Amino acid sequence: MIQMQNVLKTETIVMSKVSILFKWCLLGYLAVLPMSGTIALRNLLLLVLICTVITCLVLAPKRLMLPVSNGFRLVPWILVLWVLYLLFFPLLAVQPDVAWQNLKGQWIESVLAWVVGFGAVMLLGQRGPGLWSLALASAFPLAFHLLLCLFAWFGFFGNDYQSFDSLGEIWQAYIRQIQSNTSMTWQWHDFPIGYRGIEPMHGNLGYAACQAIALFGVCFFVAWRERDQKKLYFATLAVVLCFLSILVARSRGAVLFGLLVVLATGAVYRFRWKPAPAAHTKVEKSGRLSVRGSMGAIGVLCLLILVAYQSVAHDPRWHSMVDKVRLGLFIEKPTSILCDGLPLELDNEIRRGLVGHGPEYIEDVLEGLKGQDGGRLLLMRAGLDLVLENPKGLDGSRQSYQKLMEKKCGHVPQLHFAHSHQSWMDLSLALGWVGALLFGCMMFRFMHEGWRYTDNPALVTWATALFLISSFWIIRGLVDSLYREHYLQMQALLLGYFYARLKLSYERNITDMGKY
Repeated sequence: MIQMQNVLKTETIVMSKVSILFKWCLLGYLAVLPMSGTIALRNLLLLVLICTVITCLVLAPKRLMLPVSNGFRLVPWILVLWVLYLLFFPLLAVQPDVAWQNLKGQWIESVLAWVVGFGAVMLLGQRGPGLWSLALASAFPLAFHLLLCLFAWFGFFGNDYQSFDSLGEIWQAYIRQIQSNTSMTWQWHDFPIGYRGIEPMHGNLGYAACQAIALFGVCFFVAWRERDQKKLYFATLAVVLCFLSILVARSRGAVLFGLLVVLATGAVYRFRWKPAPAAHTKVEKSGRLSVRGSMGAIGVLCLLILVAYQSVAHDPRWHSMVDKVRLGLFIEKPTSILCDGLPLELDNEIRRGLVGHGPEYIEDVLEGLKGQDGGRLLLMRAGLDLVLENPKGLDGSRQSYQKLMEKKCGHVPQLHFAHSHQSWMDLSLALGWVGALLFGCMMFRFMHEGWRYTDNPALVTWATALFLISSFWIIRGLVDSLYREHYLQMQALLLGYFYARLKLSYERNITDMGKY
C-alpha cells in the first residue's frame, strides 16, 4: 500500500514537472513562430511539444487533465475532414511528387500544431496558459524589435545598422562598437524609422502585432469590467507598444488591420458582453494609481502619435496609395501587363492622367504597378482567372501561382511574383477549390463558435479571443498570402487552443450548473 502511494506520488511529481516544461515550451514556440531565423528552434520546440503530447496520451492517459475520449470529442469534424483532405491530396494533385514534398513540410507541420493546440488543453486543462501569457508570448517579436530599435538609436550597432538582417550580423556589429569605443561613449542616431531588426519582411512583425493587439484588447476589457486598474494600464501600454513597433517598421497593412482589430474588439465588448457579476469586480484603495496611470497613458499615446506622424509623413506609399489602387483595379488586361510589362501607350496615358502631380509622384505611382498596391491588385485579378482555370489546384506549394503564371505567359513574366498576395486564391491554386472550401469552412466554424458564446459571461474571454483571431486571419487573407509555412502554425496553435479551452469551459460550466 505504501509502495503504491509512493508510486502515485512520484507520478504526480513527474507530471507536474512535465506540465511546467510543456507550458514554457508552448509559450516559447508561440513567441518565436513569427520570427525570421528561428526555423531550427521552432522545429525543435514543436518536436518537444508533440512528443510530450503523444507520450502522455499513450503512457499516462489517466494523468491528463481531460480524459482522452473527451479530448477527441472536442475536435470539430470539419478539422478532421480538412486533415484527411491534406493527407489524400497528393493522390489527386496535378504534380503529385511536389505535393508529397509539401505534405511532409508545411502541411504536416500545421497539422502537428493543431495537435499541440488541442493536446495542450488535454494535458493542462484549466491550468494551461491564460490570455495574458499568450498575449505576452505573441508580443515577444515586437518587444525584441523595439529593443533593437533602441540599441540602434543609441548607436550600439554603428552607422550601417539598417543593412543588418540577422541576429549574427547585429551581434558582430555590437562587438565591433564595443571594441572601437573603449571609453563606452556612444553617438546618438536619428530615430530609426523604417528599421525592421532581423525581419526582412515586415509581415512577420505585422501579423504578430495584430494577434497580440487582439489578445491584449480582450485583456483590456476584462480588466475594465473587473475594474482592475493595474491590468488596464498594462494592457493599454502593451497595445501602444505593438502599434509603435509596426509604425517604426512602416507596415501599412499591420497598422490598418491593427486599428480594425481594436475597433472589432470594442464592438464585441459593446454589443455582446454582459456585465460581470459583482463578485468579479475590484475596487482600488487609492486614486494615486489612477493619476499615475493616466499620466503614463497620455505620455505613451503622445509618443505613439509622434512616431505615427513621422512614419506616415516620410513614407510616400501612403500619399500615392489611392491612385495606385485605382490603376490596379481598373486598368485593362492585367495578365498581359504581368506577362509582358506596361505598354508604352498605357504608360503615356497614365502620365497624362497624373499631369497635375510632380514627376516624383508620377514615377512612384508607376512603380506601384510593379510591386506595391497597384501591382498587388493586378496579381489578384490575374489570380482569379487562374483559379477559375485550375479547379484541381496544382501541387500544394506556395509557388503554385508562380508556376501557373509562367505556364500561362509561356515565359517568365515581366512582373514576376511567387504568389498572388491573396491567401484564398493561393490556397485554391495550391490545393484546388475543394481544399480552399474546406479550409474556409473550418475557419468560419471557429469564428462562429467564438461569436455564439461571446454573450456568456463565463465563456466570454476565450470566445472573444477565438472570434477575433479567426476573423483576423480570415479577413487578412483577402489582401495577403498567409495560409502557408509558419503562418499556418500560428493559426493552428492558437485557434486549436482557444477552441478547446472554450469547449472545456462550456462543459465545466454545464457541469457546475447541474450541481444546483
